[in-house]
Amino acid sequence: MIDIVREAKKVEEKTEKEYKKLLKKLNRPEYADLRGLILRLAVDTAFHKRLMEALEKAYDDAIKLVEEYAAERPEEDFVLIPGVPTIAMPLNFGPIGARVPPEEIVEEYLKDFPSVIVLPDTDEKLIEVLKRYAEEESKMRNLYEELSRRAFHPIVRELAREIRRNEEQHESLVRGLIEKYSKG
Repeated sequence: MIDIVREAKKVEEKTEKEYKKLLKKLNRPEYADLRGLILRLAVDTAFHKRLMEALEKAYDDAIKLVEEYAAERPEEDFVLIPGVPTIAMPLNFGPIGARVPPEEIVEEYLKDFPSVIVLPDTDEKLIEVLKRYAEEESKMRNLYEELSRRAFHPIVRELAREIRRNEEQHESLVRGLIEKYSKG
């Protein structure tokens, strides 16, 4: 995925430069309609380029998070098996002792949410933290809902809708854990 994002960013950057070059040439009144069209294309391209930059940055941040937090100890990594709680395994796990690259771990995390989440106990402090997270997810969901209604650009509108949907999933998962593990 990230290779496509980086390639798209390069193309958007090149295209934006080309549009700007053409806009400088279209300064006579007879080009007003074409100038308006090219300006709109340049605006869209600016949005696309910045979105690709944001995706690239988010991917890089995700890799750093996995490198920092996907191992409980330096000699262990998490093993992600759909439908099974996350477990720690030695880095050399596997027939040839190969380490799973962080990029592959990120891909697994992005495919779907864990379907089985096991907490070691029902620590009330942890439940309170989860409740705060659920409230924050709810706030984010509401903000993205509002953004999706107010956004003028169709890409921003659709992106906000999808982020809102993703925040709903987050909230639902966290509230499900609270419900499952709350005492009383």
